[in-house]
Amino acid sequence: MKLCKRLGCKAMIPYDQTNPYCEKHRQDYHEYQRPSRSVDQRHYNLTRRDQEANQFYHTRAWRQLSLLVKRQAMMTCECCGHTALTKGKLLVDHIVPRRIDKRCQLDRDNLWVLCYSCHYWKTQLETQIYLDGEANFIANLDTATRWNQDAIRNWIIEKKQIDLKTPIRRSKRF
Repeated sequence: MKLCKRLGCKAMIPYDQTNPYCEKHRQDYHEYQRPSRSVDQRHYNLTRRDQEANQFYHTRAWRQLSLLVKRQAMMTCECCGHTALTKGKLLVDHIVPRRIDKRCQLDRDNLWVLCYSCHYWKTQLETQIYLDGEANFIANLDTATRWNQDAIRNWIIEKKQIDLKTPIRRSKRF
């Protein structure tokens, strides 16, 4: 048995009851509902993504090309092989980031399909190698030629394997 969650209430309820309130305060219970992905995406587009990129990723040309690339890759991550047939589980990513070379933003040879996990690691790599835009255009293009698709894939797979081997640290509660 446990106490009702309502402040000041001393009523006892069964320990395994999902609603943490007693019969008198049952109406206070509201199960947490995570905002939908579209709400999260809208917030990201408004607050964190630069507006030029936001406009680009909402163009008809990008949406059509993105769908074509996913279909050609058979809805499979080109890095780890993860397959996702449901909408929104894979991303079409620029091998050379569009902020580095906008000339290739609609070039099919500069695009590949990644799952969220591989995209996370690729973003980490981009942060390291492109110095968050501090280097000049020529230096970034030189770096981009050294980090081709195979080099990026190998780096991501290595990082994911290291991440899987790292034990999960749990805080000790006394």
